[in-house]
Amino acid sequence: MRSGANLIRSPAIAAIFAVLGLLQLAGCEIPPSGIPTGASIRGLKASGGVTMTQAFVSGLGAGNGVLTFRGRTYPFTLTGSLIGLGAISTLQASGEVYKLSDVSQFPGAWIQGTGSLAITTKATGELWLENRNGVVMHLTAAQAGLTFSAGRYEIFIRLSQ
Repeated sequence: MRSGANLIRSPAIAAIFAVLGLLQLAGCEIPPSGIPTGASIRGLKASGGVTMTQAFVSGLGAGNGVLTFRGRTYPFTLTGSLIGLGAISTLQASGEVYKLSDVSQFPGAWIQGTGSLAITTKATGELWLENRNGVVMHLTAAQAGLTFSAGRYEIFIRLSQ
């Protein structure tokens, strides 16, 4: 019984339980575990496009964006988390969406985790994100500010309409 009490006292384990509990309360799903790459979209035509802006304070981020799909635009809001010590930064990204056959497949949890441990003040690079529906986003992103990252980035998208 005592070892179970020590397990819950661990800050990392307590944080994991807290985040999972909050996701359930917020009606969010758990992000997918797979990380997409260029091989994930090889030979595929883009289904649509995405632009987004996000600001991070500590390990949490909030922002908005627009999905362009089949000649229509769909504004969305997003919340996110950065695994690591945190950040005071902004992120602007744009790119293509692949494997999207219906707009209902777009909202939900997305994950990126191909990065490495990093301390950055300004960076431009690629983001590869995938959701539970197998939809892939390939984005070019510019980040400004200070970020202490363990290379994992998760966002939760909600369509505004």
